[in-house]
Amino acid sequence: MSQALDSLAEQLRSAVLAADHAAAERLVSKYVETVRQVWEALPESERASSPLPNTAVECLNWARGMTIVQRAITAEQLAILDKTIRYQPVRAVQAGSTLQVTL
Repeated sequence: MSQALDSLAEQLRSAVLAADHAAAERLVSKYVETVRQVWEALPESERASSPLPNTAVECLNWARGMTIVQRAITAEQLAILDKTIRYQPVRAVQAGSTLQVTL
């Protein structure tokens, strides 16, 4: 496999894990383009036994799966935050704090 391709795969995984979506999007494009170039450079006789398609699919599927998980976690955190904000005034009143209203 190409060193450039391995390096891009590592950078892509790092960007996805860091939730750096802009970098991940840029790196996916570079990764796909590099896969295409490496594939086209392979002789026809080596393409049938090349691990490149499986490796590329595995990397892209991993990035997709991790992004889906991160989105689900973020949605859960947003739901918790929404509930906290919604019920915050109720807890403040129950704790004995006063509410001031100015007209």
